[in-house]
Amino acid sequence: MQAISGNIGFDLCKMESSENYHSPLETEDDVYLTTQNCCPKSRKYTDIFIQKKVKFCISALGLLLLLGALMALCAVGILYHNKVVSFEILHEQYENATVTLMMQENKAKEKEGMYEALEAKFLELNLSCSKKEGMYEVLEVKYQELDFACNINQSRRCEEGWKSLGLKCYYFSTEKLNWIRSRDYCVGKGSHLVIITSQTEQNFVSSQIGETHWIGLNDLETEGKWMWVNNQPLKETGVKFWFTGGPNEPDNWKKEDPSGEDCAALGHEEGVLHKWFDASCLKRKRFICEK
Repeated sequence: MQAISGNIGFDLCKMESSENYHSPLETEDDVYLTTQNCCPKSRKYTDIFIQKKVKFCISALGLLLLLGALMALCAVGILYHNKVVSFEILHEQYENATVTLMMQENKAKEKEGMYEALEAKFLELNLSCSKKEGMYEVLEVKYQELDFACNINQSRRCEEGWKSLGLKCYYFSTEKLNWIRSRDYCVGKGSHLVIITSQTEQNFVSSQIGETHWIGLNDLETEGKWMWVNNQPLKETGVKFWFTGGPNEPDNWKKEDPSGEDCAALGHEEGVLHKWFDASCLKRKRFICEK
């Protein structure tokens, strides 16, 4: 129906144009006006189409702008969220670091307090040691005075031919006997072979001899178990003065005596007089008696 209406309109337009024939003297503007009057509906439809197209473009452009704004807003939101999360993480790390530093500071203060307490204890102990050292020096002087007095008294009461140290008397023989006969000789004098129980006694008897002397130490009963003549084990006296210059003593050397070396002497034939040596009990040596 629209096509038929269009054709009818077109025919009517033709008829009008034939009826209204214009002379060649008509201008172009007159022709355009005539044509415009001939087809006014077709131009109206074109304007409507253009308007709709413009509206569509404007709407599409608006949608694109809105979409872009939304995307920009989302991006800003994401960035803001990330910033907030980062700030919270940093804040938490800061708090953890602050707590850790406070704990370390407290520990440092505790250690500082402990150090100060230990320093105070050290000063107290140092002062106490100084006092005790002074007391020790005073006692040492007193001991020397008493020892000197005892030596004087002892020298007065020791028999002729005996030498005194403290409350003891010592006899340094001039004759030479084997260890068994030396032991018996001392017993006959109401004494015994010397038993050395201190550095002072060791220094004293060593200073009185010029050659090796028998002392009251042996391992005749059990090899390696050294005993004094009063049946006291050597390890109980707390002092030992064996020679350790190599080979170390006692070494139980069996070249001269197959039975070994079971008796102890102060000094050696080669001249070392301040140390102990094991020797064959059959050897003849000078000896030291004590009472």
